[in-house]
Parts: sequence; C-alpha cells; structure tokens
Amino acid sequence: MFLGVIIVFGGGLVAWAAFRIEPHWCSKDGRRMIARAQQLSQPHQAAPKWSEVRVFVDEDTVVLRTRAMRATGLRGDYRIVGKSPMPPKKQEIYVLRGENEALIRVPRNSRAIKTFEELLNRNL
Repeated sequence: MFLGVIIVFGGGLVAWAAFRIEPHWCSKDGRRMIARAQQLSQPHQAAPKWSEVRVFVDEDTVVLRTRAMRATGLRGDYRIVGKSPMPPKKQEIYVLRGENEALIRVPRNSRAIKTFEELLNRNL
C-alpha cells in the first residue's frame, strides 16, 4: 500500500516536471533549433497556446515548421522585426512577421540569441 502511494506520487512528480521543462535544442551555429512559438493574438481574443516548432534560419528568413497538424497557422517564412522589452525571466521573445505575425520564445543562454540579434539588426 505504502509502496503504491510512493509510486503514484513519484510518477505525478515526474509528469509535472516534464510539463514544466521548456523544449529547446540549438545547433552549434545557432541556425537550426527547436523552440516555442505562438501566433500573435488579435485584440479581444484569448492568446493562442505556445507550440513546439522547428526553426531554420536561411539568410535573412526564419522558417518555422510544426509536427503533423499541430499549429499549422505558424508554418511559413518570417523576418524578425522586434524583440520584447520585458520578456519573462531567463527567456527572450522575438516578434516575427510574414503572412502572419508570430512570437518565438528562446532561453537567454541559447546560441540562437546571437543569430536572432544579427537578423534583428539587419531588419531595422
């Protein structure tokens, strides 16, 4: 009985931790990564959920791809046009513009920050 309670509690703790961890991977050159993105919400509408995306930087273009049918509205080619002045703790948020507008969130210690800052400076 006691062992069962410990196993259930431990499993719940592991599941909670898995949902709290931000998925992120970045190549050594900072041009390919896995990050979180969301479409820019319209006024008076609920903010869309953050979705995991595959990101490829090609010249001045940021290409977002998603898995299967998840967040298909995020797929496309974008340019970095801005940066959040007050991002969440330990993260940076960049504004992307293409056919739609989107936000991309990356950890502050990511190699992608250097790439995104270069693209932002080129586009300003």
